[in-house]
Amino acid sequence: MSGFRFHSRAVAGLLLFGCPFFSPAQTASTQTSITVTSGMVGVNSGQSVRLNVLNLQPVVTGVTAVVCPATLEIYNDSGAQLTQMQITDIPPANAANLVYKPVVPATPANARVEIRAVVVTPTPTAIPVATPGSPIVMATVTACSLMPSLEITNDANGSTQVVTTDFRTTPLFGVVTPVASGQAGK
Repeated sequence: MSGFRFHSRAVAGLLLFGCPFFSPAQTASTQTSITVTSGMVGVNSGQSVRLNVLNLQPVVTGVTAVVCPATLEIYNDSGAQLTQMQITDIPPANAANLVYKPVVPATPANARVEIRAVVVTPTPTAIPVATPGSPIVMATVTACSLMPSLEITNDANGSTQVVTTDFRTTPLFGVVTPVASGQAGK
């Protein structure tokens, strides 16, 4: 294949399928939170769900701790929210939890409920810090680092029957709004 034919096909492909380099400037909606979710876990009658979060930020003497809010949520397998708890601040090296007793159908064929746990935290924010006498501006990132875990406990004796720390970040789905050429940054 000659070089000319390759280039003409590449240009034709760009024209057919588009190319971000030739498109007008775009702005994307900003994500205001980070959401992590567990996988589905089954709960029987006689069991409870306990969603825990541990603030991994260490306690440092003389340093003001970053405020660490979180929202703890439990959903069923149909996506319906079963319960929610908003926490305004989890101090460094401390934990918070949400305990939920799901309603399990009495019939043996349906004597199980599938649930998943969700933890929502604010996105990290950067605060510009100017160094005196220097044009360099350094950014200080303020964020809390939470470690979630999900337990299924036995109601009769309180023992943990299942525990998972396998949480995944949910993908960001946003709307990209095109901005007319020459309008970007205004």
